[in-house]
Amino acid sequence: MRVLLVSANRERKPSPVVPLGVLAVAGATRARHQVEVLDLCFEADPGASLAAAITRLAPDVVGLGLRNLASNAYDGTEGAIAGYRALGDVVRRATRAPLVLGGAAFSLQPERLLGEVGAAHGVVGEGEEAFPALLDQLERGERPPRLVRAPAWSRDLALESTATTAAATVTTTRLSCSLAGLPRPAHALADARYFAAGTGDRTANVQTKRGCAFSCTYCDYPDLEGRVIRMRDPREVADEAVECAAVPGTACLFLVDSVFNVPREHALAVCRALAGRGLDLPWVCYVSPASVDAALARTMASAGCVGVEIGSDAGTGEQLARLRKPFGREQIVAAHAHFAAAGIRDCHTFVLGAAGETPAQERATLDFARELDPDVAVFVVFREDRATEGPHQAEHRAAILALLAREAPRHGAWIVPELGIRFGDGVPVGLSRRGIAGPTWLHWARLRRGVPRVVASAARAGR
Repeated sequence: MRVLLVSANRERKPSPVVPLGVLAVAGATRARHQVEVLDLCFEADPGASLAAAITRLAPDVVGLGLRNLASNAYDGTEGAIAGYRALGDVVRRATRAPLVLGGAAFSLQPERLLGEVGAAHGVVGEGEEAFPALLDQLERGERPPRLVRAPAWSRDLALESTATTAAATVTTTRLSCSLAGLPRPAHALADARYFAAGTGDRTANVQTKRGCAFSCTYCDYPDLEGRVIRMRDPREVADEAVECAAVPGTACLFLVDSVFNVPREHALAVCRALAGRGLDLPWVCYVSPASVDAALARTMASAGCVGVEIGSDAGTGEQLARLRKPFGREQIVAAHAHFAAAGIRDCHTFVLGAAGETPAQERATLDFARELDPDVAVFVVFREDRATEGPHQAEHRAAILALLAREAPRHGAWIVPELGIRFGDGVPVGLSRRGIAGPTWLHWARLRRGVPRVVASAARAGR
């Protein structure tokens, strides 16, 4: 079958993001089908580009990957959904081929989006096995269900294997349907503009594991990937990183696990595998303060890690407990110190107004951020978009934004996406044109600390 896979995400702030999910589905599908990937991120007229691709390929199936429910400015879901609805209209006008939805955004609100976009089918959860199985049914002339749900991995499915951190016991597993059996994402099909000066930040994405065993109240990672941590072979991760490095223009790597450093031993093994390959790509990742020590930070640095994004979330013990975070204030402070000592820059995100946080606690979180003094601090106001929880937002959202509008401009390292504070449209493009690769926040951190900027080498830029 001829399959057109479309990445619908057009978010480019703070940087354009390579659609790893769509590439993963492409990698799993192209063994039996003719697959083409269309990325709409950089298209001036996404509808026209989609219509032209359908006319040229005449696909038997169109798969539309929905990554985001809202923009990174946290300004609600209506704009994104309207865009997806318009793309659905284009598909129905251009072809009678069935439209199949998937992706993280779709998995969070499947019933609503299936109706809003007007698709024939939708895949909830991991698509590498579910989407090819759906194609097989269509190819045989069968009528698959409108909503296909990939296995929802839960803590109950785990084998008796645990990894213990200083603050939490994390259940892990090796199920028969493991990540080891999946083909790699089709990195070679990524749009070249992600790695070109003036358009992208030249960062490739690799995932070392899936699932999160934490129970943070607002987080959607367990809904998307399950509560069982399924780990990839570190050697396979390193091989994929080498493959990414071979894509022309690639200058940085993002390990996109929800939490890279849990389980700790797997993180260390990945670091050793990357170091063993002699990879010259600097990399960044998401980490939790729940499992950070000096040895881990040093090992990450020796393997090429230059930056970590930390979901610290709150500055009071009461709010951290209310959010069911597996760490306290002391561990946030310790993590910051360990990474600073290892020469790794840190970006802490704080979520204000969640789970009944009071105005006094919100101000205490700002005080804590001042005292912590991370390289960069990002502040967002809580908004719930999971259908299972019922969409809602912070009760006193306007007051929180007013507080941030007063306080954030006084601190050179504070970013407020919703207010556009140090979150301008031209920043990532300007950095890219000057040959500066990697996440935008990392450049802010280096400027603030007086560290020379990292400019991609001419050799790598032209490779």
